[in-house]
Amino acid sequence: MEGKIGVFVLNDRDDYHGMIAREAEIEARRQGIEIEVHSADDTAAKQARDVVHFALDNPGRRLCAMVVPTADSASESSPEEDPMCRLARRVLQRGCGWITLNHGDERLVPLLRAEFPALPVGMVVVDNVEFGRIQGRQLRALLPKGGAALCVCGRPLDSASRGRSSGMKEELAGSGIAIEEVDGRWEGSIAGPIVHKWVASPVHRERELHAVVCQNDEMAMAVRRALQQAADELGRPALKHVPILGGDGLPTRGRRWVDEGALTATVCVTLSGGPAVSLLARHWKEGAALAPVTRLAPISHPAVSALHPEPA
Repeated sequence: MEGKIGVFVLNDRDDYHGMIAREAEIEARRQGIEIEVHSADDTAAKQARDVVHFALDNPGRRLCAMVVPTADSASESSPEEDPMCRLARRVLQRGCGWITLNHGDERLVPLLRAEFPALPVGMVVVDNVEFGRIQGRQLRALLPKGGAALCVCGRPLDSASRGRSSGMKEELAGSGIAIEEVDGRWEGSIAGPIVHKWVASPVHRERELHAVVCQNDEMAMAVRRALQQAADELGRPALKHVPILGGDGLPTRGRRWVDEGALTATVCVTLSGGPAVSLLARHWKEGAALAPVTRLAPISHPAVSALHPEPA
């Protein structure tokens, strides 16, 4: 039976998600598998409609939906209450496989695999806990004597954000580095003003800030600009030299910004689209077992061993 893949990203105009889609398309062409890409335009309802239509509009074909979740709540509620669980069930009931890309609630996988054992169900995700550990090691290298750092998180309930936070805190245990957190919601337009407000507040105006760690590169660049502005407004020139760490490390964005000196370091991730298509192709063509969860290991850029404290 001929196979077809649908890839459903949050917004294909965004560099990160656009690259997930492009790498999936490249690998699908290499494997000789038909593929179509859908953008949710950051709208959960549109994503749900697109996924369901994909399952309905391709009768008699071997199908798999690969979905970057728009709704990703890492709450303590039952996984069956997750909107992604309900959506996955709808398409699996139509005989369409389901692979979650990038991030998500891992509790869904055994639940859905038990209910639909004949279909491919799994996750191909960034190892976000290891991502956070790397940021913790970067901070330790930059602040070997401890200090005060600000963490600009994604969204408080996102599994990716929570994983990155927990990994960083695990790595920093006993380091003497004190972390405060603010919510940048993954967007530079939110992260920049939040950090500017934070450093200008009466509580923090007189306190030294030794580093800022951001959970993606877009927020990190916005924070760099915010600190430069605050340095001039507050008469605190040291803010212009605060080390700023980012994450995701795309070649034309975060990695380039580090190489140009705008950011101190980033964490480079392997995007999930290509690996997911490769694993599914092996499953379809060779009968290879599809792992419940495949975690893609991130790396530091530059290497942690190349990071050193700022000169006094």
